[in-house]
Amino acid sequence: MSEQASTDVALRVRKVIAESLCVELDEVSVNSNLINDLGAESIDFLDIMFRLEKEFDVKVPQREIERQARGDMQPEDFEKDGILQPKGLARLKELIPEIDPTAWREGMALRELPALFTVAVFVGIIERKLAGALFAGAAPAPQDKAS
Repeated sequence: MSEQASTDVALRVRKVIAESLCVELDEVSVNSNLINDLGAESIDFLDIMFRLEKEFDVKVPQREIERQARGDMQPEDFEKDGILQPKGLARLKELIPEIDPTAWREGMALRELPALFTVAVFVGIIERKLAGALFAGAAPAPQDKAS
């Protein structure tokens, strides 16, 4: 994706997030953490994804995210009792490179993941979805290929 196209995607994502969270656009940078900086709650993530799907005319089913994150890993290798296992943690680091590598920690609960999301995570998801793959390093699913 060209730098201009990437800048356009980032601006459009920032606008969608600002509108969804009822904040001013200038408060929303690509580095803004949705929960800590912008006051998002878990329900807001669904609204943001819905709005992004509409804005960019893409589909990002929640089950697709989980399916690609788990890949062909055994469930207990990904998470056990809600705690990310080393293989699961490594997989998420690989798939969501926009998350600061220092934010990940061993023994992290899966439910803590949204607290790591910045605007850049959503920009990356949309850019990859527009390019045909949801996550970095993941092969495009047949239904994701552009027609």
